[in-house]
Amino acid sequence: MPGRESQGNDSWDRFSSGPYAATNGTGKQRAIPRRPSNMPRVERPPQTPRVGRPRREPRQSGKRRLLILGVVFLACALLACVIGFALVNFIQGVSESSGAGNTASDFLNSLATQNYTQAYKDLDATITLQIAPDDFAAQARQDDTCYGTVTTFSEVGGSATTSSDNLTQSFTYTVTRSKAKPYQLHLTLHKDNYGNWYITYYGSINGSDNNLVPGLPTCNG
Repeated sequence: MPGRESQGNDSWDRFSSGPYAATNGTGKQRAIPRRPSNMPRVERPPQTPRVGRPRREPRQSGKRRLLILGVVFLACALLACVIGFALVNFIQGVSESSGAGNTASDFLNSLATQNYTQAYKDLDATITLQIAPDDFAAQARQDDTCYGTVTTFSEVGGSATTSSDNLTQSFTYTVTRSKAKPYQLHLTLHKDNYGNWYITYYGSINGSDNNLVPGLPTCNG
């Protein structure tokens, strides 16, 4: 049945047979309102400023990463080698110095306790070929009788020296006996092929003879 206009010519009274009609039972749908005549026409939509995307840094290639890792590894390896070499030399030097010092201390301790046999064992062949064990013991015993037994001994600070090949070391000790004033005894030691240290000289710093009490007056006991 054709629609008819109402007295007020209301657009809400229009009938629609289209598929978008309202389903409220009236068969009517809302008409699109007209645009006011005084509203300006917008030809183009307003432009919205676009936010630029952050630029990605170019990724390093696999070869470049391997090259950097290789350089770092090589630098660490060289540094470890240098530190290891220095540490080995330091430990070796300390070990050699302590070995020679132990022999020197053992020699003086043996003299202080009148253990002349042990003191003789600390001597190098360059000395033992010139003096027999009994003669060395007789010499040490005579010094103990004349000047008294060894009561104290101490290394003179800064007196230790080492040869360039680390095979010879020297020490100077201040020795005190019970019947004489303190004197200085110089010891020179040499390391053999087996790493053992032996005394090659005992006496005054500038002397060339083996004397257990350099600087003291001669005593025939």
